[in-house]
Amino acid sequence: MQLHRDADTLKAKGGELYIIGNGGPSFIAGFREQTGYKGPIYTDPSLAVYRAAELKRGVVRTLDPRSLGSGIKAFMNGQRQGRTQGDPWQQGGVLVVAPSGDIKWHYASDRPDDRPSAQQIAAAM
Repeated sequence: MQLHRDADTLKAKGGELYIIGNGGPSFIAGFREQTGYKGPIYTDPSLAVYRAAELKRGVVRTLDPRSLGSGIKAFMNGQRQGRTQGDPWQQGGVLVVAPSGDIKWHYASDRPDDRPSAQQIAAAM
C-alpha cells in the first residue's frame, strides 16, 4: 500500500510519518484497519492543529473540478470513497519538523488530490 511505501521512504531518510486526522478518536481504529498503517496516528476534531499549520479549508477547495480526474482514476484503480469521517471541507498538508521544533518545510494542499510525493518530502528533510 502507498502509505507504507511513503512511511518507509521517509524512515530511510531518518524521518517519521505522523498522521493527524480531524475525525473523532473512534475513527482511528477504522483508518488502521482500512490502511494497515501501524505508525503514529492522532486526531484533532477541533481543527486547532490545522489552523496552527495554516492549512486550507473550504467547500470550493473540496469540490474543485480539477480533482475530478484524480477521483475517476482512483475509482478505476479500485479505490472507493468511504464514509466521511471528520470535516469534509478541511484540506491536509505536510510539515517537515526538525527535532528542534523548527519547521523545515510546509505544504498546504489546495484540494483533495493535491499532495506532495514521499520523494518531495524526503528531499525537504
